[in-house]
Amino acid sequence: MKATLLMAALSSVLLQAQPVSSPATPKFDVVSIKPCKPGAGAEFVVGGNSSPGRLSIGCAHLADVDNTGLIQQAYNRYADGHLTSAKIIPIEGGPDWIHSETFEIDAKSDGHPSIQMMLGPMMQAILADRFKLRIHRQTRQGPVYELALGKGSPKLKPLQDGSCTPVLVGHPLPPLASGQHYCRNLVSPSSVNFEGGTLSMLAGLLGLILDRPVIDKTGITNYFAIRLKFSPDDSAAPRPATTDPGSPAAVSSPDAPGIFQAIQEQLGLKLVPAKGPVDVLVIDHIERPSEN
Repeated sequence: MKATLLMAALSSVLLQAQPVSSPATPKFDVVSIKPCKPGAGAEFVVGGNSSPGRLSIGCAHLADVDNTGLIQQAYNRYADGHLTSAKIIPIEGGPDWIHSETFEIDAKSDGHPSIQMMLGPMMQAILADRFKLRIHRQTRQGPVYELALGKGSPKLKPLQDGSCTPVLVGHPLPPLASGQHYCRNLVSPSSVNFEGGTLSMLAGLLGLILDRPVIDKTGITNYFAIRLKFSPDDSAAPRPATTDPGSPAAVSSPDAPGIFQAIQEQLGLKLVPAKGPVDVLVIDHIERPSEN
């Protein structure tokens, strides 16, 4: 498991975002970039204190040790101005300081572009202009896990109509009905709280926890609500299967199973080691930012 993973929100539902309505990429009128003091704690919250039209990020890494950070958000997660990808992909190349130094960014736009637009295409413009970033994407064959069907029927709870509005990966955010909220999909080192989404999106979440990407091979496209509980230690000894893996006793037991066994017991699915396509972001050139 990735030791640096704390708590990641893979849906963009907490970003005060607005649906993307125009294909044109807005531009920032004013951009301020300041290096943070050595030892300053990095902000984990996606988007910082931003709001539509105002990007405010305090002390963020360009590429953290777990591949999160501004480059990941700009060129993968929100590359098209909305939630483009539900997974984190490796970042290669670049000097060591991109992993250790953090930067405070404050930028304003004349209009009101969404936070995803500012973190994606508009952040790409900042990185290219002020950090002289040149980057390209490669797809290689490498080790992956395939999320596949188990021996029996899947133990999956369909998403109930009206419980939350799913965030569609690769699409602008749909409008919210009165009293509705976007489905929140969270992952921690010992649990997945999947309020509503597809198994392909779940695979992206699992790739945050495991040491390789996860590819959905179930062939199921429905939306589900999933609660998965497991030991953060993959070497956890197997325990007898419970009669009701979805019961509170099963998911809160102190001797919870490792993630592989938990997926089999609680979801009726399995993770299979395989070879498959692995996307990589490769940094060709980058410099410390120019002065304001």
